Amino acid sequence: MKLKFAFCLQVLSLIALSTSQQSLAQEQLTLFLVRHAEKVDQSQESALTELGELRARAIAEILESEPVNHIYSTPFNRTMLTAKPAADFHQLTVTEYDGNTLQEFAEQLRQLEGVALIVGHSNTTPILVNHLVGTDFLSLDESIYDRVYVVTSDSEGIARLEMRFTVPRTR
Repeated sequence: MKLKFAFCLQVLSLIALSTSQQSLAQEQLTLFLVRHAEKVDQSQESALTELGELRARAIAEILESEPVNHIYSTPFNRTMLTAKPAADFHQLTVTEYDGNTLQEFAEQLRQLEGVALIVGHSNTTPILVNHLVGTDFLSLDESIYDRVYVVTSDSEGIARLEMRFTVPRTR
């Protein structure tokens, strides 16, 4: 009887371990960080150019197969318009964040689970990646719009960076 009981405890322990490992695997975080698409002018309310609209749709297409559950953007029109196609596809509301508090925002992002799109600017997106991964990217040149920084973080908080690009490529 004691042997059966010990065997049952071992089986239950293995089931519990397997379940907790599955839960940990499900807790992975994937962040897609992009600069807003091409803009018409330098104003805060600038619309996107025709090429910018195409790039915003290209970003949404990259995310179509991803189970996106969070979308963040600075409050500028150009960033909101870049996020809109992905938000529409995934039926999500875009949440605004402050591009002046990137360290705090990085900490907030680390607490998420699932998949998120974060749309920023040439001088915020690479810096936010630095806070998340420990890289030392500088601000992007004003002509660069094609970078997609993909940051994945496992359940232990270990972050990895993968670079992707939208088309057309910029220098």
